[in-house]
Amino acid sequence: MSAVAARLGLSLVVTGAAAAAAPTVIAADPSLHPAGDALAAGIASGIGLFVVLARRRPVFGAPTVPRRRLAARSAVLTAKSAQEEALWRGLLLGFLLDPLGRVGAIVLSSALFAGAHVAGQGRVAAMHLLTGGAFAAVYVATGRLLAAIAAHGTYNILVGASSLADEGLSDSDTGARAGGLLASGTPSRPPAPMRPGLTPPPDSAIAALDGVVKRFGAQPALAGVDLELRRGEVLALLGPNGAGKSTAVAIMLGLRRADAGRATLFGLDPRLPRARQRVGAVLQDVGFPPGLRVQEAVDLVRAHYPAARSTDAVLAHLGLAAVARRDAGGLSGGQRRRLAVALALAGNPTALFLDEPTAGMDAGARRALLAELRAFAASGGAVLLTTQQLGEAEEIATRVVLLARGRVVLEGSVREIRARAGRARVTIRAPVLPSFDGATVDTQGDRHVVYVEDADAFVSALVRSETPFSELEVVPVSLEDAFVALTTETEA
Repeated sequence: MSAVAARLGLSLVVTGAAAAAAPTVIAADPSLHPAGDALAAGIASGIGLFVVLARRRPVFGAPTVPRRRLAARSAVLTAKSAQEEALWRGLLLGFLLDPLGRVGAIVLSSALFAGAHVAGQGRVAAMHLLTGGAFAAVYVATGRLLAAIAAHGTYNILVGASSLADEGLSDSDTGARAGGLLASGTPSRPPAPMRPGLTPPPDSAIAALDGVVKRFGAQPALAGVDLELRRGEVLALLGPNGAGKSTAVAIMLGLRRADAGRATLFGLDPRLPRARQRVGAVLQDVGFPPGLRVQEAVDLVRAHYPAARSTDAVLAHLGLAAVARRDAGGLSGGQRRRLAVALALAGNPTALFLDEPTAGMDAGARRALLAELRAFAASGGAVLLTTQQLGEAEEIATRVVLLARGRVVLEGSVREIRARAGRARVTIRAPVLPSFDGATVDTQGDRHVVYVEDADAFVSALVRSETPFSELEVVPVSLEDAFVALTTETEA
């Protein structure tokens, strides 16, 4: 609260000084010059501007709007609005009136206002040009800085109430996400199915790629990929090196921009911070700054989430309690990987994106993590897992997607993937293997691995061909076998 009070005090001091130095502006409409009429005109202008730009009615009574947070934020926004109006309208516009006239002063001051906000916040210039022009018009019409402050403050408060209602934030959410959205002056309208919270309907995709294309130079990394991550599933994204797995995950998380197609996360653009606030991720490269202890790293991540797990629970789940006071930069490879997973789980997310999460882990830690992921999905979460350990995918995946050369070549359950590749694997040694219809063959020297629908028919045909062979072995196909067979088939 002391920081908020200090900010309010500083804003009021700046506003008072700027207002005192501002030139007197004669009202374009003398009937609006009295303070009460000017204040009413400013409030009405702020409401009208919000309705026009946001295309919705003001929201205050929704149960998802945290009233105490909104009240505190409104005070800060009103002070900030007063400060900006005193500087942009009272000083700048006031001094521009004589040389440029009313229209010229409004246009130039609004353009500078928009340019300053784009440089500082990265928002759309047209939006700030419209709002700045509206506030300037109110000031010129009434001749009262109070009216411009009322219009600006009312507009920002309405944007804040609307944003909090949309996001479904709890009364305890004090994160900077809401603050940044409230102060931006740009209303946001998420798709209707997402209102009021960020939890999608049970039958919708938590994350999706729709016809996504991504190129690096002339090389296509993704070539029209359609992919969905659904609630309650563990999706294993498989493929050889360079197939586009990491690129697909990066686009789903908003870390890369698709060249074509559409990516969504909780129904929103994944580049929006509020779309990612219920996501945990472990990316391919993991590193921690020296000097940061394990417990401090978890505390740092937890501080960004309103319903985070306790630090002790997170460390215990990943077997890190014994190293809680250790420097995170000095952990072993397996411990660093476990800490990365701990940080992904710390915010109590709805969706997990894990790129090779068990790399470097010992057998006990690996089994514990896989059990955690199964339980996470069973409780209604969603997991997207990329791994080269196909036994892990076979153990916990409810659905498998196989990528090759930037395209989805197969999608289904583990059983369906096995069936697609063939129901049996035949290993045999022979100088030369005759050609057989419907068989996929991987040959290394005189050793041949053959994937077939009917192993008995294949062996009978081999005997009839009078091909000399030895070391015959027939086993049911595994997910790894299916992966090798289908990848070989695709590359051929």
